[in-house]
Amino acid sequence: MNVHAFVYLGFVILPVAVAIAISWASRSVALTFSILAWMLIAAGLVRSGVLSHFDSTPPPMALFLLAGLGGTIALGSSRSISRLIELPLAMLIGFQAFRIVVEILIHKSSTVGLAPPQMTWSGYNFDIATGLTALLLAPFAGSLPRWLILLWNSLGLALLLVVIGIAAVSFPTRLQLLHPDNRWPAFFPYVWLPAILVTAALLGHIVLFRRLTRKLTPAEIAVRS
Repeated sequence: MNVHAFVYLGFVILPVAVAIAISWASRSVALTFSILAWMLIAAGLVRSGVLSHFDSTPPPMALFLLAGLGGTIALGSSRSISRLIELPLAMLIGFQAFRIVVEILIHKSSTVGLAPPQMTWSGYNFDIATGLTALLLAPFAGSLPRWLILLWNSLGLALLLVVIGIAAVSFPTRLQLLHPDNRWPAFFPYVWLPAILVTAALLGHIVLFRRLTRKLTPAEIAVRS
């Protein structure tokens, strides 16, 4: 399998797998249909070609990203994710390990001219650190102090926001600061990187924040004492 085929299949299979995992864990029909609808909307926008109009003001891609991030924050603040908040801490932390695969795919994409180098670990993207540390921390989640998990979650969110910022200032718009151009999210299946994978990582951080800031149950207090 050549690199192009590997990357293409990766950005089809991984977003679908992540979407299924979130839907299954949430046990929410409404959330499942929302995720499916968002995936179809993203694919439809790509097919229409509207996301490729970077010369428009504002660029449709920027509005698309803001809609995804805003929708994720709203979802993360709702009751629809109550079952996700109740998942074991090890699962909530370990979930972010999928970002290792994301970063490998982005790196491979850059080697064939899809992703700009600044969006990889060879440039300014160090988001793979979140995935790697998630694997290290997850097995010990039950015994880790809450402040340490909170710190890890905050740093992971910061790294995610840095990547989003790098992507934004690499779009070929009048506000572009980094080169080469970041055009590939306007094509399928790479549009699912910001639409599904980035929003899934953001949702994971929000869920964990809500879990860490809730009141402990008597059973959890007994385990930690």
